[in-house]
Amino acid sequence: MVAIRVWNKCNNNCLMCSNYFVRDSEEERDLSMMVSRIKEKEPNPKEITFTGGEPFLNPEIFNLIKKFRGLYPSTEINILTNGRVFFYPKYCSEIKKHFDSNMKLAISLLGPNPEIHDSVTLSLGSFHQTVEGIKKLNKLNIPIELRVIVLKQNHNYLKETAEYISKNLKGISHVVFIFVDIISNALENKQTVGIKYTETVPHLIDAMEHLDKNNIKFRLYHFPLCKLPSKFWHNSWISVEENKIKKLEKCTKCPYSEFCVGILKGYHSIFGENEFEPPKNITIIQNHNPHNPIGEIKND
Repeated sequence: MVAIRVWNKCNNNCLMCSNYFVRDSEEERDLSMMVSRIKEKEPNPKEITFTGGEPFLNPEIFNLIKKFRGLYPSTEINILTNGRVFFYPKYCSEIKKHFDSNMKLAISLLGPNPEIHDSVTLSLGSFHQTVEGIKKLNKLNIPIELRVIVLKQNHNYLKETAEYISKNLKGISHVVFIFVDIISNALENKQTVGIKYTETVPHLIDAMEHLDKNNIKFRLYHFPLCKLPSKFWHNSWISVEENKIKKLEKCTKCPYSEFCVGILKGYHSIFGENEFEPPKNITIIQNHNPHNPIGEIKND
C-alpha cells in the first residue's frame, strides 16, 4: 500500500491527528510529483491511499481521482476523509460520478454524539455534518469504512458508539476500531488522549459484541493480541509497518508474534510494557492475507 498526501489543510482540528505536521507545509502537491513518489515506493501498487489534511478540500480532488484511475485502472484507491463535505449534495453527486468498484471511502466517527465527537475534532458541528454526509453516501450505495479512533475521550463510550452506528448508519461496509497512535498531534496532547489498553478493552469488548449481534463487520487496528479475548483475534489486523513497532524480548518469544501487530513505539514510551504477557494454549489456523493472517482460533 502506498499513501499519498493530496492536501495539507483540514476543516477539523483533531487532538490526535497523525498528519498534523503537514498543516504548515506549503509543498506543492501536483500530479507528477505524486506519481513519482508512488513509483519510488511501489511501481505497481495494489492499493493507493489518499490522505491529508482533508483530501476533499483540494479543489482538484475529482480531477486527481480521474487521473489516478486512468494511470492505475485496477488499483484499489482508498480516500481517508472526515466526511464533512458530503453534507453538501454537490460533493455526493461528484463522488458518485467518479466512484467505481475498486474505490473506498474511510470516514472517521469519534463518538456517539456531538459532545464527544466535536470535543475531539475541536470543530463545532462536525458530528452533524459527518453523520449527515454518511447517510447521504449510504443512500447512493457508496461503501464506507467507518473508523472509530479509540482514545481517552471516547473509550468509555465505545458500546454507545456501536449502538449509534447499528441504529443510525446501517449500510456501511464495516467498522474499524483504531487505537490511538501517540505521534504528531497526539504526542503533543498525550496527557489528553493517551489511554491504556487495560482500561480500554472492556469497553471495546462490549462494542464488538454489539456489532457482532447486529451482523456488522468490524476490524481492529493497533491492538496487540495479548490484550484481546482470543475469540476476537481474527478481527485484529497487522496495521502498521515494522519500523513503528517496539521490539520487546517477550514479544519476539511469543508463539503468536507473527500474527500480531505488536506494541506501538509511542504507546511503549508512555505506558511501558508491564501489561503485556504472551498468551498460552491457543491454536491458530492461518489465513493467506498478510494484513489479517488469522483465520480461525481454537482454545486448547
